[in-house]
Amino acid sequence: MIAKAVKGKGFRGALEYDLTKEQGRVIDKNMAGENPRELAAEFGEIRKLRPNLGKAVLHVSLSAAPGEIITDDQWREIGRRYMEGMGLDKNQFVMTRHTDTEHEHIHILANRIRFDGSVTSDSQDYKRQEVIMRELERDYGLQRVPPSLEV
Repeated sequence: MIAKAVKGKGFRGALEYDLTKEQGRVIDKNMAGENPRELAAEFGEIRKLRPNLGKAVLHVSLSAAPGEIITDDQWREIGRRYMEGMGLDKNQFVMTRHTDTEHEHIHILANRIRFDGSVTSDSQDYKRQEVIMRELERDYGLQRVPPSLEV
């Protein structure tokens, strides 16, 4: 599996992409909103807890190797394990599955600001997510995808 994480400033654009893209659907979330506007407002409420944090948005894509088939339930588990391993288990999130490419993938849009106002650490995030990807490949019997540093 490959993980790609990008930090940003605005939730609305990422929500528009994740939720309105053809062949994309929500498979998990811990928020009440149903559309990009409602969800962005909800993310914004927690963001107010840390108004000086420049990049509160974390947009992650997790991709399987081409040809691998993963169920929605498995993707939910994979996404939750990634979030827990990265310290995002006390944060707002929306998880979407996209089936528009040859490789199955999900997007996780998370608030780096936790419900208690603390900020999830991004220290060593690349190394930490690589460890999680190898564990997920092993645990789900998925093809090992070399990390980008090996390519």
